[in-house]
Parts: sequence; structure tokens; C-alpha cells
Amino acid sequence: MNTTLKQATKAFMLDPVNDRRHSLSDRPHARESLVFMLQLPEHDVAAFVYTWVSGESKAGAAFCIYGPAVGPAPVFEVVDGIPVPRDQGFDDWRVGGVHVRHGAPLQVADVSYAGAGGSLEYHFEATHPAYNYGSHPDGCPNWFADDRFEQSGRVRGVLRFGDREIPFDTFGHRDHSWGTRDWGVAQHWKWLEAQAAPDIAVHVLECSALGKNTVHGYVQRDGKIAEVTSVASSFEHDERLLHTSIQMVVQDSAGRTTTVRGKTYAMYEFKVSPLATLNEGSMTIDIDGVEGIGHVEMDWPKSYLDYIAEKAGR
Repeated sequence: MNTTLKQATKAFMLDPVNDRRHSLSDRPHARESLVFMLQLPEHDVAAFVYTWVSGESKAGAAFCIYGPAVGPAPVFEVVDGIPVPRDQGFDDWRVGGVHVRHGAPLQVADVSYAGAGGSLEYHFEATHPAYNYGSHPDGCPNWFADDRFEQSGRVRGVLRFGDREIPFDTFGHRDHSWGTRDWGVAQHWKWLEAQAAPDIAVHVLECSALGKNTVHGYVQRDGKIAEVTSVASSFEHDERLLHTSIQMVVQDSAGRTTTVRGKTYAMYEFKVSPLATLNEGSMTIDIDGVEGIGHVEMDWPKSYLDYIAEKAGR
């Protein structure tokens, strides 16, 4: 474990056991999920792998490839409701075409997917400590998860679709969430993950739910990771509320101010629930003048987006 990762453990006190599968209750909306992100703006393409399991040990997985290089119809392949053994862990997790193998806790993960529309080989190595939402003074919102962690890193592998084969060695991001997820509670959120160098990374979740505005996240730079304390956001969008650019001015507990600017090059509308749609915007990023890559997900109530689309069509 490098020095930065050792500092991380002290900073957020996340037990490495939390990189493994959790024992979920039988509460409604109980779930555990893993997400692995990939942005390749130089190839006009982005992808993600998403897998989850319920308290009843029924699992699912989704794989998506999208962007100008793919064309107007993204590759999206999904399975759900598949019974898995309760002792099947994330050290050897298989659902549909997805295979996840967590290695050294909070440091390494290998992911692969093979399907009709494409395939992915993806090796993740953390470049900073895992940040868990439970380290926030107000903890993790109980409708969102019991806890979750976010972590950026270096990713290497190969993405294949159509007649394309794209080797990559770039920045990447993952998260791991366990507990309860009620998609109907949030009115809106902005979820940012961005990296511009091995030691420059920013994550922000700015959320409006239950009459409160909350912010979680971290800034990793100058060899130090610190909690986000406030954020000022602005963004541009089209008539359907698909975001085309964003700016976030982020304050952290180390007293630093960091400005993140992004421009969307690939967009996917992820209809994750009958109640909510996640607009997934992969971006070219600038963090205080250092160029990088990242992603902004915006959550909207489906009924609200339906109204905006109807209004735009009038």
C-alpha cells in the first residue's frame, strides 16, 4: 500500500472488509451495487459496468457502451433477478456476462464483460484512498445506502464493439454501495467523478432530497485527501435537460478551493427505475487548469423529465 493509501485509511477509517460483499437485511429496497466507469474521449466513446444484488440474493448486471463512435443507438445489455449463492463474494462475482474479482481490499479490482454487443477487460488500481460517505459529519443518507465508497484510479484493458478494438491505459473510477436505495426519494442530484493526474481527483454528490440539500465528496491533491464542505455548481443543458457542460467550485476541509470544468462528449439516458432517470454524461475535464477526464450523472424524477420533454415538443 502506498503512502497516500495509508493516509487514506486514517482519514476515513473505512474497514477493508467493506470491499467485500455485505449481509443485507430483508428491508424493502435493500441492495448492494458496484459500478466501474470508463471514459475515452480521444475515441469518442465511454462505457460502464454495473452489477447489483438484493437482500433476497437476486442479482443483476448491466453493460453500456455509448458515444459518437457507437452511433445513435448505444450498446446496452442487462440481466436482472438472477438467484446467486449467498456466499458468492466479490472476489469471484459472476452475473450474466459480468465477472468481478476484487483483489487487495480498497486497492485492486478486475472486471470483465462478454456479450453480443461488445466486451470489456478492465484492471483497476486505486490512486487515492477510498472515500466513504459514512465519514461525513452527517453520515450517509439512509435512503441512499447504509454506506458507500468512491475511488478513482488507473485502469488498463481493452474495449471491443463492432469492428473496434480499443486498448486503454487511463484514469477510471469505481463505487461500491450497500444498504437501502429508494429511487423515489431524491428530487435531483449531481454526481461528479473527475481526475486530471494521478494525484488530482475530485468527487462530489450534490443532492436535494426530503427538503434538504446535502453535499458529500472529496478532493485529492497535493498528497492529501479532504472532505468536500461546500460546492457552487452551474451547468448548461439542452431542451431535454441533458447537460452539455458543468462548472463546480469546490471547498474542502483542508481550506482549499478547487474548480472543475467539464464538457460532455458522450451521453446515455439510463432509465434506472420507473421513478427516476439518470442522465449519464461522460466529459473532458479541467481541474484548475490541468486537463483530464470524468463523468457527471444527473438524477431527475421521470415525471419531471416527461413534462420537460412534452413542453419542448409543443
